[in-house]
Amino acid sequence: MPSLILSYNDEELHTYPIEKGLLLTIGRSDQNDIIIDETAVSNVHAEIEFEVGNYYITDIQSKNGTFVDGELVISRKLKNGNIISIGNYSLRFQNEDNEDHLEESDSVSQATMMIDTSFHRSRLAKSLGDISEEKEKIKTQAMLTFLDGTREPFAIVTSSISIGKESACDIIIKGLFIGKTSAVLLQKEEAFYIKPSTEKSKIKLNYKTIKAETVLKDFDVIEVGSTKMQFHLKIL
Repeated sequence: MPSLILSYNDEELHTYPIEKGLLLTIGRSDQNDIIIDETAVSNVHAEIEFEVGNYYITDIQSKNGTFVDGELVISRKLKNGNIISIGNYSLRFQNEDNEDHLEESDSVSQATMMIDTSFHRSRLAKSLGDISEEKEKIKTQAMLTFLDGTREPFAIVTSSISIGKESACDIIIKGLFIGKTSAVLLQKEEAFYIKPSTEKSKIKLNYKTIKAETVLKDFDVIEVGSTKMQFHLKIL
């Protein structure tokens, strides 16, 4: 059975088995499956789930980030031997049964590598006040990057972007179960949202189906059919 081995300063503290179909949460709150009692760890920091033959770790908008093998990630497929760093603790993912059934392309599995980690880490190290001041100085452009690498990144320059198979859509996606307009990406003031166009639209955000308008965060992954796009703010 796959497991996570919790360590601190190279000392192994506990082994947690991971069961298929069960969501495993990590954080400071005693409601989590794996409790890390450290101020650098958010109440609910990250979660691990089994989906379509693979295990994924997803950061739950934590304050200080989740790292896999030293890289800051939002969501990442786990492989045997990966080291997850949360605060000053580490979790080694152990899956000796090699249960990865679906192989993703390098562009998909390494999607989160587009993050400028040096810039992001420097921001995490600052106080909240410093971050607010810095945001005022930095100009950004909202982008959608196609994770299979077959299309050029799409710059979001209007307040409404339509996604679907109809020729009038801003982003055209083909597929048997794709609606004429499957989703709409909206900008309201400084925030961005993704909204399914109909109840039948099967839109996923960070590998989870959404049914209503949902706010987008930097590096969120949007799935419409088999097409994966990553929303991010490009620093100009």
